[in-house]
Amino acid sequence: MLKRWVMGKYNSLYIKIFLSFLATCVLFFIGLFVFWNYYFTDLFYKDKIELLEKRNTEIARLLNSVQDGTISIRELKYTVRILARSINGQVWLVDEKGNISNGSSDSEGRAIPKQMDTLFIDGLHGRTGHSMISLETPEGKRNLFAFYAPYQLNDQPMVIILHFPAGDVREVISAVRLNILLPLLFSLIAVGFILFIVSRKLAGPLQQMNRAALELAHGDFKTRVPVNSQDEVGQLAKSFNFMVEKLEEWEETRQEFLANVSHELRSPLTTLRGFIIAMNDHIIPQEKYPHYLTICEQEVQRLQRLVADLLDLAQIQNGVDVFRLRPVDMIELLEDSMELLKPAMKEKHISLHLILPETHVEGCYILLDPDRFAQIIHNLIYNSFKFTPEGGTVTLALEENEKEVHLYIRDTGAGMTASELSRIWDRFYKADEARTSKADGISGTGLGLTIVKHLVTGMNGTINARSRVGEGTEFHIVFARKS
Repeated sequence: MLKRWVMGKYNSLYIKIFLSFLATCVLFFIGLFVFWNYYFTDLFYKDKIELLEKRNTEIARLLNSVQDGTISIRELKYTVRILARSINGQVWLVDEKGNISNGSSDSEGRAIPKQMDTLFIDGLHGRTGHSMISLETPEGKRNLFAFYAPYQLNDQPMVIILHFPAGDVREVISAVRLNILLPLLFSLIAVGFILFIVSRKLAGPLQQMNRAALELAHGDFKTRVPVNSQDEVGQLAKSFNFMVEKLEEWEETRQEFLANVSHELRSPLTTLRGFIIAMNDHIIPQEKYPHYLTICEQEVQRLQRLVADLLDLAQIQNGVDVFRLRPVDMIELLEDSMELLKPAMKEKHISLHLILPETHVEGCYILLDPDRFAQIIHNLIYNSFKFTPEGGTVTLALEENEKEVHLYIRDTGAGMTASELSRIWDRFYKADEARTSKADGISGTGLGLTIVKHLVTGMNGTINARSRVGEGTEFHIVFARKS
């Protein structure tokens, strides 16, 4: 259980961000500490080494004076003791056998400590250097910092060794290390705290979006992510909320669509079932069967049109039906469509007029799908035919300019109110059928204008409508000319 909890926390984004930045800061602070420690340690020892080199030079001059007979051995010893006090340590003049021949202490004639043998041998070979020496004494362990240099006294090799207790230097260096380490530790803690807050702030909205996405997957479209910033994370939260709003709209549209489809299918099916049961139970007299079978046939045709329109609309919206666009003469298409619609118009005594521009000899070529364009014209004229009483007029007018072609379809029908006009492109919406002409006895499916809207848009055109009650309706379609 604990392992699962730890792994869950480790897999959290803000923990990963926090640990990554913290590890980077720790490595940076360690590097900074190592650098300053090395710098100050080297600085302190450098000063001591320079001091020991100066004292070694002074001792070499004294030994030169002894060889010249300028000063005596006693004066040498006295001066060496003064120099030893200046370094707070000891000065030994060691002969080639490793014995102290002279110096600042009372150790003349004694051999140097074994821990200094390496330094002594190095000095006999003519090398100068320095090193930290650890000595075991009756008082305990002592750390010395020793400097050595070769010298020739009366043609006899010897080594000058200067040393002093390293405790003072180490105490200073330890104090410096502490003064470096403490601020770095406090800085690291402060940076860690800031990183924790920043990582939580960065990952918090993402966690909220994760929870919101899970709620969204379970059908809760009311969930939203709080937007607390204007940066990229805040913009992501805004985009997520916008996506949820769109999904909510689509879900409402889907529910409304299902309800409308159910209603449109239920009505004819209920009618068919009722008539069939009535005829089976002989409630309807047999001589009236042809009349009711005609009604049943009309309902079946209505179902067929509804299913066909639904499939057509689904194909257009889902991109299954690819528009096969090619340059076609719009005037020719309009004239062909008019020929097909004239018989129905004549039967209802509705006049159908086509108004073309005066300069149409060369044709009006547009990138269109001929079949889909014919479907647009049929649907719009059928809609006008449905709302136009006998003796009315339906007019198609074509206008063109250098860049666009404008097609107007006007009728002298009942017209629509502003509220009806705003909804004509909605699926299954039907205007007030009290104003429609029911010459064919068949009502529409409420999908015709929706399909028209998608077809025009799919062929890179635009369509809008205007209408006034009692004066009729006008549809305005615009297509770009073929360049």
